[in-house]
Amino acid sequence: MLHTLWTLCSIALIFFIILHNPKSQGLGGQNQIFGGTRTSEENITKITWGLTTIFFILTIVISTSTTV
Repeated sequence: MLHTLWTLCSIALIFFIILHNPKSQGLGGQNQIFGGTRTSEENITKITWGLTTIFFILTIVISTSTTV
């Protein structure tokens, strides 16, 4: 169960990192879904940091719960 959550979190994190590219348009041209450009960048940044925190917490939990 934890491995599945960890995998889904990593895939979502990769997606949001690719989506959040402030130097060029990249996939960020689709930002109108979230509202204005500034608001969408703030939302994407918050989601990215949240997923990063969850990813590291899950990594620590999985590594400590796995027996060698």
